[in-house]
Amino acid sequence: MGDRAVKRAKWLLAVAPVVALLLVLVLQSGSKGGSSPADILAVDGHVTYLRIHDVGTGYGPSNDFLDVEVVVALDSTPNQRFGFQLRPDANQLVHQGMLDLLQQAFQYNYMVRLEFYQEPGRSNSVLFRVMTWK
Repeated sequence: MGDRAVKRAKWLLAVAPVVALLLVLVLQSGSKGGSSPADILAVDGHVTYLRIHDVGTGYGPSNDFLDVEVVVALDSTPNQRFGFQLRPDANQLVHQGMLDLLQQAFQYNYMVRLEFYQEPGRSNSVLFRVMTWK
């Protein structure tokens, strides 16, 4: 291998991680920005429905199915359902805390705000944040 080829190989090895990082960032930004198929929304209200069920049973019809274990509805959006998973993963403690907040809000009639991803044409959505207040 000549001197020039060695320099080119070293340059490619130095640039490859940067190119890979840029590619990952471009792909991620394409899945979250304004062109995303799911928009982030929020809704406030009182909990009128709270369901907890076995892993894998999910909720909703096949065209609006949620692979979740907790499902909640609010009085302000009676035709929508929101849910999240209760699984042994990185979000396990956060999701347990969200369930605790929803149970207290249901029991004591507190106001809640649900933040969720809304996919076009669907009524059921995946929650990622729960807040409550009196």
